[in-house]
Order: sequence, then structure tokens, then C-alpha cells
Amino acid sequence: MSAGNRYGAVDLATALGLPRPTDEQIAVTEASPDAPLLVVAGAGSGKTETMAARVVWLVANGHVQPDQVLGLTFTRKAAGQLAERIGLRLRRLRREGLWLPTAEDGTEALAELPTVQTYHSYAGRIVGEHGLRLGIEPESRLLSEAAAWQLAAEAVLSYDGPMDLVSSAAANVTTAVVDLAGELAEHLVSIADLEQYLDQFLTDTAQLPPKGPTKVTGGDIKKVTESIAARRQIVPIVERYLRLKRQRSALDFADQMALAAHLARSFPELSVLERGRFRAVLLDEFQDTSEAQMVLLRSLHAGGDEVADAVRVTAVGDPNQSIYGWRGASATTLAMFPRLFADASGPANVLQLSRSWRNDTHILGAANRVSGPLRAASTVPVETLQPRPGAGEGAVMAARLVDQEAEAAYLAEWIAQRHIAPDGGWTGRTAAVLCRKRSQFGPVVEALQARNLPVEVVGVGGLLTTPEVADIVSLLWAVQDPTRGDQLMRLLTGPLMRLGPADLDGLGEWARALERRDRPTAPAGADIETETRDRASIIEAVDELPDADWRGPSGQRISQLALERLAGLAREVRRLRGMTGLPLSELVVEAERALALDIEVLARPGQTPDTARVHLDGFAEVAAGFAASSDRPTLGGFLDWLAAAEREERGLDRPYLEAEPRAIQVLTVHAAKGLEWDLVAVPGLIESTFPDHSGLVTWSADYHGWKISKDGKPGDPSSWAVNAAEWTGGIDGLPFDLRGDAAGLPQLRWAEAGDAAELRDAIAEFRAVAGQHGLDEERRLAYVAFTRARSELLLTASVWATAATPRITSRYLTELIDAGLVQPQAWEPLPEPEPGDTKVADPRDDRDAAALWPTDPLAARRAELADGVRLVESAMTGDSQALLPLEDREQEIELLLRERDRARTRRHGAVLLPRHLSASAVVSLAEDATEFTRELRRPMPAPPARAARRGTAFHAWIEQHYSRAALVDVFELPGSADEDASDVDLEALKERFLDSEWAARTPVEIEVSVETWIDGVAIRGRIDAVFARDAVPSGPAGGNDGFVIVDWKTGSRPSGAAMQARVLQLAAYRLAFARLRGIPTDQVDAAFYYAATGDTVWPRLPADDAIAHLLGSVPG
Repeated sequence: MSAGNRYGAVDLATALGLPRPTDEQIAVTEASPDAPLLVVAGAGSGKTETMAARVVWLVANGHVQPDQVLGLTFTRKAAGQLAERIGLRLRRLRREGLWLPTAEDGTEALAELPTVQTYHSYAGRIVGEHGLRLGIEPESRLLSEAAAWQLAAEAVLSYDGPMDLVSSAAANVTTAVVDLAGELAEHLVSIADLEQYLDQFLTDTAQLPPKGPTKVTGGDIKKVTESIAARRQIVPIVERYLRLKRQRSALDFADQMALAAHLARSFPELSVLERGRFRAVLLDEFQDTSEAQMVLLRSLHAGGDEVADAVRVTAVGDPNQSIYGWRGASATTLAMFPRLFADASGPANVLQLSRSWRNDTHILGAANRVSGPLRAASTVPVETLQPRPGAGEGAVMAARLVDQEAEAAYLAEWIAQRHIAPDGGWTGRTAAVLCRKRSQFGPVVEALQARNLPVEVVGVGGLLTTPEVADIVSLLWAVQDPTRGDQLMRLLTGPLMRLGPADLDGLGEWARALERRDRPTAPAGADIETETRDRASIIEAVDELPDADWRGPSGQRISQLALERLAGLAREVRRLRGMTGLPLSELVVEAERALALDIEVLARPGQTPDTARVHLDGFAEVAAGFAASSDRPTLGGFLDWLAAAEREERGLDRPYLEAEPRAIQVLTVHAAKGLEWDLVAVPGLIESTFPDHSGLVTWSADYHGWKISKDGKPGDPSSWAVNAAEWTGGIDGLPFDLRGDAAGLPQLRWAEAGDAAELRDAIAEFRAVAGQHGLDEERRLAYVAFTRARSELLLTASVWATAATPRITSRYLTELIDAGLVQPQAWEPLPEPEPGDTKVADPRDDRDAAALWPTDPLAARRAELADGVRLVESAMTGDSQALLPLEDREQEIELLLRERDRARTRRHGAVLLPRHLSASAVVSLAEDATEFTRELRRPMPAPPARAARRGTAFHAWIEQHYSRAALVDVFELPGSADEDASDVDLEALKERFLDSEWAARTPVEIEVSVETWIDGVAIRGRIDAVFARDAVPSGPAGGNDGFVIVDWKTGSRPSGAAMQARVLQLAAYRLAFARLRGIPTDQVDAAFYYAATGDTVWPRLPADDAIAHLLGSVPG
């Protein structure tokens, strides 16, 4: 224990009933409170627990009060976990009598909690409070990713400047505009700086003299200059996009961070304010910070360029997990921390956390081996990860199969053996498949489903690869755009329509016949370009089908069965076109029903209702999120955005959602950061996939083996030259010279070239160094992938993939095999060419290429279903009148009546409660448990609620009234649950509020996000306002110490059972807030304020365990 401190880390752990901390954890916890500190924390090393322990140590020893602590993380999930853990520790600390909150005069005070939020939320607060210094209004709107993309698309489509050098499609240009604008913001680079750099590059290189046969107008130089010239033409669109955001008072996350950095750097007084407010700052995942974030944090908490006497900043990170370089992060930020956050005594101290509390021993061995070169090259010391006491051995297995399909089948069988119990149930072990690229998802998902395993594909781009979601998107394209016959073809050849080649040929000829019929007659001598003519549309052909006796010029026809199926599809397309005014989430559900996908997925064997619908429900969430956050939530805009998400390898991801634990999750390695599973499989461990590079595989006759690059040697990856274009290719990408982390990036020394040959050599050198730089990031990705597994890890490769040559097994896998850290199971040998030859035959070419078309979706199950089909057909053609087909209306009535009767008598199975519930969901459960559980089984979109929008507007106005507007998640908008809002207009609500007792009072806090665990379920909510008790003499406790929670309601006051159910919302808020503050619940009162009548209601709150009893009433 350090001198002058009452309690050491061990003392506090013992008092709080926690395990004894390791020596490394003790050193971090007890580090000087007035000096900067860098903690290098390996994967799974307990950094969250250690950060919480440090806060408790600082508070217990009187170095800070809890509200003087600031914790920043990258995700809301991580922020919530850290805040929950700190709050729990402080409550225990107080119960044990080791700490009591005190006021400035030394008297006992109410407990405050640390501020824990995301980096972007913190930047948002800085901009909200001080943005006017730069002319930024506090009420500026925060754009979601979807809204930003739509605004960029508007800038692209409305631009009429020169684009003759840009050959990319409009959607690709839109993506480039968004990416380039984001990089400019993250690295604090202006449009003028970028224009000047690109112009200088193009001017100077064009003037270089030739040398020998090398000219600037040929070879790689030409490719680079053409790429830069195309990007220069896009820069005005980026500027237009930025201007549109300013005109509409809108900011995206990158803008917010850049503005906060500008404010912090330009106004030193902000540092005085923030350092006076926060005496201890903890920065999580520091290796993922960008230049703008570095400037913001350094300027506010380390005095900027001035050396401060005390820098109370602790940064935690792992350079081996820096995998977000594509979004502005750099592995060099961690290495720069000791110098940039130095205090008067010198650079920051560096401590380690190297004990893994996640991985078993063998998995750690593999992770340490793959990260070895990274540790050796790191400029900041990184220790080898050590296993926890009592860690199991674990297992790392490897296999190499003949092709991707065999690889996927092997992987699926491996997971099935560990995921399915002998009785057919779930073993309780979680599992995931981590892919380097989304293109790997298809075979993997198909193989898992073939083993009747529940699957969840994570991310928007991943969802679009699943068959059920792809079918919905295809149908929506057919509804939106008659020219997208390519989308309709998926449905025509799929299980719903199953049209054969003859019917498709006939449909195509019928479409051409309609186009010829409707083509306008050109005036004599007119020259009508082919490109300007309307194309034959099979979507329009489906809408106007021919008679059964129609024949084409070559005898083409459409069979009677095909006509019937097409007519049914046409009816559904027309019906959906009439519903395009619906909210997007409802339109998606209607498309799902039109294709009968809701029934199809539930019919899959081995699935529960939750796991079967996971992709359909996920896609509905994506549609609802797009509609809620975009300026124009049209079907066309939604489909364009989905197309962009599908093209982007890293995707326009959906926000974090709670995973279904029984499902095998399939996701990219990038998306897996921060997650963990019992079982992890990593497929595609072949060169050019993982690691991802463009090196070509060739046979070396001299060394008798497969290699990469001209001078490469088989089995020696260090000899393989791998090039990367980086910013010198494509239409996006900020030149490395302009990036804030330029010192740690490859440099293209174009300005030093004296002639074309020197420029050519400089480009070649840059691409070689950039290739190695990319391989370093790929190695970090491999480290992240391997460390996601707790107990078992499977690494697989294939000999054949999509190329015509065999694939070389990834260096990350062969390193482990060579080191004896993994024993291969199945291992397909690499083929060798015949003597004197350099190529081998692809064995897949010998396979029977014939396939049955149209495919039979029930092929594997037809035999077992045949008997049932015969019985139904027999009953329908027999004497039973009750089973004869009825008129459509009578049949629908009959079905509804039968469904009602079944609902009355049906005994539902157990319902698994979600791990998180909102406070409003608790109210719904109390009001109608049957409807609540039904909604859990089969979620349905909520109807549009004008009253809810009025409630949201009223809450926003109150925030402005108190001048403390909060930037909140669109799904947590206050007032969005006021579905029973009265018809009183917004102005009347405002007037009544201003006449109420609450208008003149000053709240302690507004829009307080709370989360607390009750009976194993996390209850989340957002408290509208919190007042001190002594400021509310009308409350039940008068002016005693404590707090008053107020929930603004725009609806009418309920009564009876409805009121009792609503009171549970206040009870949840009271319990969560009391735990947040570390005080008894009897020190917290709660009230409803009904703005429609101006009444304040102080209901009698139930006991603290009332919600636990309610949750326990749901079977599961």
C-alpha cells in the first residue's frame, strides 16, 4: 500500500468480498492519483474490473469524490458495464463503512456517481455546452449513419460539376464521400488542405521528365495519377455534403468529435473547467482513438502543448487489438501517450495487465504465438499473456479440407458435437464462427442449417446474405423499381415460384413483346440511341401476363402452372405497392407475409421460435432504425442504403442488440471485438483471405512448392512480397501525409522524385511497405479472433477456394503447427503439378456439373411429409363438408374463428425473458401478461403514434426549458412511450407546465439513463428529471434529505389496475436511481406530472421486490 493511503487494493478487495488482486492489478490500482498512467491490458485481462477497482481505491482514500471521476469507452455496452461495476463497488464500500460521501464542509452528503460515457457522448457534451463559441447551435441534430449516407447521396445526385474521370456508380461515389468526409474530420484536415495536396501532387508529378522508357503517362504512375485525379473531382461533392450538414444544423459523430477537438484546442479555458470538474480520468480502449480524440483529450486533460503539473489521466489499451485503422484509429496512439500526456516529472508510467481471465491455456498459447511479432515490433512494452489460476487446458484444433463447402461442413459438425446434448437439447455452451470476409458467410450458414443448428448472422451486410432476408429485399426491389428484373429473378427461380428455363425464356420473350408493342414510333430519319430506349422489364411483364395460348416467335410459351404462380406474385407486388406509405418496418413485415417466410422459418427443424425468426426480426429492427433516424425514410432510400451496406465489407452495421445465446453467431472478426464465446471457429485461414492481400500463388520448380510473389520461397512467408495500394488506389482515402498519425504510416516520397523512374520506384516502395503494414493489421485481427474463445478453438483452411490455383494455408495457422501448438485433425494435402508443369487440375472440374432445375426445396424432407400431404388431400376430396374449400370471405372468417378457439385453449410453452427490459416493458407486463408474452413470441411493429411524437416533442421542449438538452439514442427518446397522450396540443401542454410548480424549480439532473439488475434481468430506463427533496416541499417527505424523481406524462391520468401498473415504472426508476446513488430507496420519492391537466400525482410505491415477483410470474 502506498504511503499516505488508508486502504490498499488488497484491503478493499477483502472488505468487499472480492478475490485477491494480482500484483499487476495492485500496481495499477494504487498508482499515483496525480500522475499520468498507461496500462497495457491484453485480451481478457480484466481491465474493466481493474478500472473499477482503481476508482474505488481513489474514492476510499479521499483522492477524489465519485462525481470527480470521468470514464470514457467506445460503446454504450462497455460504458454501462463499467458504470454498473463501479456503482456496485461503491455501494458495498459504503455498506462496509469504509467510505461516506462528504460535502465540502466535511459533513455527510448524498452520494454522487462517476460520469461514465462514450467518447462521442463526451464530445457531444463539449459541443453542446460550448459550440456557440464556433457558431454551432446547441440544438444541432445528430445524424445517424443512415441519415448521413442519405444526405451524402443527395449531394452526389444533385452535383452537376465535372465527373468525366470518375467511372464509379453513384452509390459507390456516395460511400466514398461519406468515408472521405469522415477521415477529414477524424484527422482535423480541411477541404482546402486536401485540395491543395491533391493539386500539388498532380501538378508536380505531371511535370517530371521521362527517364529511359519510363514516363509519367504509363504503367503504375498512370494508374496512381488517374486515381488521384478522380478523387480530386469528388472533393467538391464532399464540400457540398459538408455544406448541406451546416445548412440543416446537422452533425455526424465525426463532425462532433472534430468540433470538440477544435474547441478544446482553441479555448484553453475549457481545460480549466474540465480539469476542475474531473480529478481522475480513465480512458478505455485507447488504442482505437483517432487524431481528433487525441487532440480533444490532450487539450482538456493534459494542458495541450503546455506541460501540466498534474495529469490525472489513466489510459488503458492493447496495441495488439488495434484493428480499426480504416476508421481513423492508429496503433501508434498508445505508444504516443506517455509523451503526449507527460507531466512535469516526465513521461507517463507504463504498467501491464497480462493475466488472462478468459482463455484456457492452449488458446493462450496460440494467441501469444500469433502476436509474437507484434510484441517484438511494438514501441510500447507488451507482456505475454499468462493463464489464470486454475485455468483449464482448453483445445486448439485445426483442419484443412478440399474446398470451402467441405470446410464449412467440417466446421458445422465440430460445433454440433459440442452444442447439441445427447438428448437433443442445448449443452449451454455458446458458439460463434468468425469470418474474415462476409463472402464466407454463405457456405457456413448453409452447413450449420443443414445440421439443424440455430444460426444468427450479425450485422446489416451479414443479414443481407441470409436467404430469407435476401428474398424480402428482392421483393421490395420489385415493388420499388420495375427495371430491377435481376432482383425478381431470385424469386422466380426460388422455392416460392420454382420456374424452369422454358417458363423463364417465355417470360423474357413476353417482356420483349410488351416493350416492342409500347415502343413509340420514331420519326423518319430520327437517330434513337440504343442506350436511351426503355428496356424490356420482366417485372412489368409479370404485371400484364399473356393468355395461356400465347406463343413467341420461336415457339416460346409460359405454362399454365407458371401463369398461375406469376399471377399470384403479381397480386402481391400490386398489394405491396399500395402499401408503400406504411412505415418501413410494417412494409417489411407485409413483404415477409407475402412470401410466407414467417411460416417457412418456423418450419425449420431444430429451431425455437426465437432462433428461427432471428434474421427476420433483425431485419425489421434495421428497417425501423432506418425509418427513425433518416430524413426521408422512403423505400427507395432504404434499398439504396442496403445496397451500400452490402457492398461495404465492414458494412453499415446495425447497433448492438442482445444476442440469442442458443444460436451460433456468424460474424466478421471486426464485429467480434469485445465479445467472447465458449466455442469459436475461424474458417478461411488461407493466404489472400486471412491474411487478406492480393499476392498471387505460383509453383516454384526450384524449391518444389507453392509460393507467393516472384522471388518468394515456399514455406517462407517472410520472403513473399505483398503490395497494397492504400490511398493511391480507388476514389476515397485520405493521403497518409495529411493524417494525424502519419509518422506511423508508410510514406509515398513523391515530392523527392526527380524523374519518372524515381517516382515509379517510390510508388513500388510505398506499396511494398503498405503491404507489410496491412499484414500487421491482419495479424492483429488474428489475435483478436483467437482470443474470443474461452475453451475450444477450431482453425480451418481449404485447398481450393474461388481461384484456379490451390490456396496456401495461412501463415497464422502454419506458425502454430510448426510450433507444436495445434495438432491438425483432417488435413488435405496440397496438390503438386506433374514434372515440367506449373499448374494442377482443379478436382472440382471432374464433378458432375449437372443440377436439377428448378430445385426442390423439400427434397430432403419430401419423403417424411408425403404421408401427411396424402392424408390432407384425401380429407379435402372426401365427404367431409367441413374441409371443402369455401368462398374466400367465408374461409377467412372460419379460419379466424378457429384461431380464436385455439388461442383460448392453447397452452403455450415457456417464454424466455430477454436479458434486458425497458421500464415501459415492465408496465406492459403488469398490464397484460398474456399479451406481453405473446409479443415476446411473435414481435409485431407498433402502429404509428401521433401522440407519442407529441410526447417526444414536449420532453424535448422541457429539456430546452432547463437549458440542458441531452443527446440521446433515438430508441430512448423521452415521451416515446406516451401512447395514451391526450388531444391537448403542444402549446397548451407548455402553458400548463409553465404554470406548474415544476417550471421554477431547478433539477439536479435531467434525462438520467439508469440500468439495474432485478432477478437476473437488467431493467433500463431514462428518468425525466430528478430534484432535491428540499426543493420540493409539496412532496410526501417534505424538505428532508433525498431526491424526487418526476416522470412527465402528456397523456391523461389512468385509474384502477392501469394506474397500479404504471406505478411500477416509478418503482423501477426509484430502485435503479437509489442503487446508482448508493442510498436507501426510502430517500427517493417519485411522482407523475400530467401535463394535459397540470396535476402532480404522488402514488404509493410498491415494495422493492415487487418487480422481481412480477418477473418471476413469467414462466421460463
